[in-house]
Amino acid sequence: MPKTLWIVCLLLLSFAPGSYAGVVELLNGDRFEGELVSIDADYLLWRSKNFGDQNIKKTNVKNIQTDVALKINGNNNPCYLEPMDAEYLRYRCGESAPVKRASLLRIKTLIPYDTYVQDSYVHHGRIHLWGAYSRGNEVRNEWNAQGEINLRRNDFRHIVSGEFARASWNYATAQERWNLHYSLDWFMGEHWFWYNSLLVGADPQRGMSSYERLGSGAGYQFYENKTMTLALKSGLALHDESYQLPEGLTGDYVLDDDFVALGVALDFRYNLPWGVGVFHNNEVLQSTEDDPNLQLKTSTGLSSMILKRIYSEFKIDYWLDKDPQPARQPKDTRMSLGVSYKW
Repeated sequence: MPKTLWIVCLLLLSFAPGSYAGVVELLNGDRFEGELVSIDADYLLWRSKNFGDQNIKKTNVKNIQTDVALKINGNNNPCYLEPMDAEYLRYRCGESAPVKRASLLRIKTLIPYDTYVQDSYVHHGRIHLWGAYSRGNEVRNEWNAQGEINLRRNDFRHIVSGEFARASWNYATAQERWNLHYSLDWFMGEHWFWYNSLLVGADPQRGMSSYERLGSGAGYQFYENKTMTLALKSGLALHDESYQLPEGLTGDYVLDDDFVALGVALDFRYNLPWGVGVFHNNEVLQSTEDDPNLQLKTSTGLSSMILKRIYSEFKIDYWLDKDPQPARQPKDTRMSLGVSYKW
């Protein structure tokens, strides 16, 4: 082959299209050749043939074409996209499987199936601290530490949280309150999940020397993105409480109790502009005993950014126990102002 022909062939190969087979089409008519890297709560990460990695807002996407096998929550088999229908992704997970669809705006995690097989973790958390110290007419030592870690790998989410508080007044013996909570959530679809949880702790101020709870049920994740989180859970819980013996009490007194309860829990968070956020979560337990007892715990607050990842946080905690221990009040309210570190 003549030398000139070799040069022409090399030039043609150098300008030949790459291995990219996908196209993303935007509402304004723009089209980008490339391949899908991932989808999160707000953006589609697209590896463009000409422009490199591009973060594209999901609200701007009209259609996605790709031959890459994808991992979509609730499906163990690799999934392949069909042409979109308005805002809905249409996909098939298996040759004989029916075509499913889900709103692109509500899909929280979507990655190539090969990446899923190699493991991919998403995590975030927070640590919150507040305290009080006074001397003089009032002698008070009080401090509280709370933390939470949320780790998600595709269909599974692990949540670990805990609290430790120590308080004393007028040189009295300090009382310590603590709890540790673990939950494993298995997403069987884009929004539905099955949870299993374990809670242990102690609250001597409310007359409980220790308590344990095993829970299981179903949940629905309405939203989970940088702007808003909203989830609702409901299920059954096996609760066991051990009580302190009140001073000066006469007559029979039960030192422990275990019961089955129906539970409902709500978790809500909304981030406003300028680093300001509001949050509210609550949990209601209704025992199934002959003489049923109702327990309610809520936490409502406001956070504001001080520095990057450091926030001031004001919140109100409220407890209600319709059947409290002797010499204990059925209601508790606590207001606190502290500092949080979030990631």
